[in-house]
Amino acid sequence: MRKELRLSALLATALLTVSLSFTSGSALALSTPSTSVQLVDSVLVSQSQQLANKKPVPRDPAKINVLVNKKYPLIPKNYKPKTSTISGTGIELQIQTATAYRKLAKAAKKDGVNIKLTSGYRSYATQSYLMDKYTRQYGSAYAQRIAAKPGTSEHQTGLTVDVGNYNRKCALQACFESTQVGRWMAKNASKHGFILRYPKGQEKVTGYNYEPWHFRYVGTEQAKDMAKKKSKTLEHYYGVASSPKPAPTKTSPKNSSSSSTKVTTANLNLRKSANTSSAVLLTAKKGTKVSLTGKKSGTWVQVKIGTRTGWMSSAYLR
Repeated sequence: MRKELRLSALLATALLTVSLSFTSGSALALSTPSTSVQLVDSVLVSQSQQLANKKPVPRDPAKINVLVNKKYPLIPKNYKPKTSTISGTGIELQIQTATAYRKLAKAAKKDGVNIKLTSGYRSYATQSYLMDKYTRQYGSAYAQRIAAKPGTSEHQTGLTVDVGNYNRKCALQACFESTQVGRWMAKNASKHGFILRYPKGQEKVTGYNYEPWHFRYVGTEQAKDMAKKKSKTLEHYYGVASSPKPAPTKTSPKNSSSSSTKVTTANLNLRKSANTSSAVLLTAKKGTKVSLTGKKSGTWVQVKIGTRTGWMSSAYLR
């Protein structure tokens, strides 16, 4: 009985010693696991906060902040917004976008600039027709750089406008940026909630060629925030700038005449620059064979006829 009491006393003393050691901060090996748990918990908390701070990509097509591109298609694919028709154009826009566009056009007119609205809402069926048309004309790879597959087009949201000049100068061409309307839009569009959706040099991010005529409505608050954060595209703004990637362009052997030469399908002007206001170098008769240099600008391609090098509309080449 005495041995059992002595053993109990010894155990109690040992436990008391350990307890005092922890309390006094003694560097016992037993304290290490406790410290490790605290550190791990700290890391887990930090990671949880980071995940909580990362906002999900907006996918609701009814909201003006929605992201639509090749990687983030519309849900549902045949989505149709509630629209309002812009007077004198027959073009529909999502209601908030229509209101904002009317104010934008009015402000431009006050500055002596007349904007021609050339495109707005497009249905799934219309986009499907355009994609098929461009694929037949230019091939699948190039078509996907200038147009969106149905269900992935911003135009289907009704949040996007294509604009131009009434004299059609540089219509749907890169040189539009230097026209009266192009310059005004680049300077003032964001004040009315519109952003340049496919900027120059961002083809690998957006998946599309530079389109200085294509503006997307996101609202004045977001447009201002994007400018403040110097977000080059919506993809940058939402943290997904590494995708989507444009479809790879297939290259053919240099000796392949099918890809390096084309034939005119009508009497066609060879122009000095890639626009209809540029000087005509010569007029090629229907059926003239031309050599492609590989350079493109929108729907224009650079070609060589004899010793002359200039630009032709690819719509009349096959």
